[in-house]
Amino acid sequence: MKIVFYAHLHQPWRLARFRYLDLGSGRSYFDVERNLAIFRRIAEQCYRPAMGRLYESLERHPEFRFSLSITGTWIEQAREAAPDLIEQLRKLVGTGRVALLAETYYHSLAFLVPPPELEEEVALHGRLLQDTFGVKPAVLRMTELAYSDELARFGASHGYRGMLAEGWEGVLGGRSPTHRYTSSVATELSVLLRHYRLSDDVGFRFSSKAWSEYPLTSEKYARWIASTPGDLVGIFLDFETFGEHHPASTGILEFLSALPAAAARESNLGWATVEDALTSPSAGPFSAPVTLSWADQNRDLGAWLGNDLQRSAFEAAKKAGLLVRRTGDTQLLERWRKLLTSDHFYYMYLGGHGADLGVHQYFSSYGSPYDAYANYMNALTDLRDRALEELR
Repeated sequence: MKIVFYAHLHQPWRLARFRYLDLGSGRSYFDVERNLAIFRRIAEQCYRPAMGRLYESLERHPEFRFSLSITGTWIEQAREAAPDLIEQLRKLVGTGRVALLAETYYHSLAFLVPPPELEEEVALHGRLLQDTFGVKPAVLRMTELAYSDELARFGASHGYRGMLAEGWEGVLGGRSPTHRYTSSVATELSVLLRHYRLSDDVGFRFSSKAWSEYPLTSEKYARWIASTPGDLVGIFLDFETFGEHHPASTGILEFLSALPAAAARESNLGWATVEDALTSPSAGPFSAPVTLSWADQNRDLGAWLGNDLQRSAFEAAKKAGLLVRRTGDTQLLERWRKLLTSDHFYYMYLGGHGADLGVHQYFSSYGSPYDAYANYMNALTDLRDRALEELR
């Protein structure tokens, strides 16, 4: 059994307060200083210590390897707020045992807007990785682990050898997520699945004292993985799990450091990057006629497009994008793409209950989803008006 450990690095450009009275004022839509302050805080609590521990594990355990995906907006903020993190990532990638994944530059819903946005964003991200780390990824990850047969066709047609998806029972039909599959519509494309129960044990339950398995030790976790049948177990997490979502006081960083040694004590466990995992035997075709994601209990797009506020904002964003593209103004295009980042729609979430609602509220700094919607629409309206002015 190979552990396919993967972590995602992303920070959005959060909006400044943008009122109706600010339309036409020339104010920036984005609160740059607040974003960079948030980034510096997370760098101190999470990024630096976790990257340091991962590098130490690579030095101590020759068999240890893992994968990362890094959005363009994360790299932009790191360059301004904590450039040492870029160097830390170069050191990790330089070991030859850390694979990087392709994705949308802006962590956006580009796959739901008219072409050529998705193609351009993935290409933009690819150039960024090549220029920054000298890497050309072989595996594609869509925003929030979105996957569908249509997206598989896109991935295969652009030369990617694999994609990631949620290993959800709703599409597996009784099969296990612990194997490599091949796309049912693009047989040259591998599909690597997230084992969401084992991933969420760390991502969501690690610090919950109400959890029956609390505390989770690296030894216990390694035993759970070792007793899981299959070839691959995909542990896919947000990087912020390690020090931000679970503070250092919970022992999460010690858990991360101890896991490679704990896995080494299990005779049937090893490690694989997402690219290594592409050589595992295929367990057959994998089909997702409707888009999957790793968000919320329904594993669909409802976290971003599940209510009228979200759908209204997204439709308005698509229409604004058509105008912006007609202007040929690269600055307007960049601003629109930042507004297409999925986080903005996530903050407008109204539905759900329990754990789903709690996660949405954790990430949002708005007083309510209605505040998030009003602020977003004011900024988007200003962008649309600027585009119309240029087109007159």
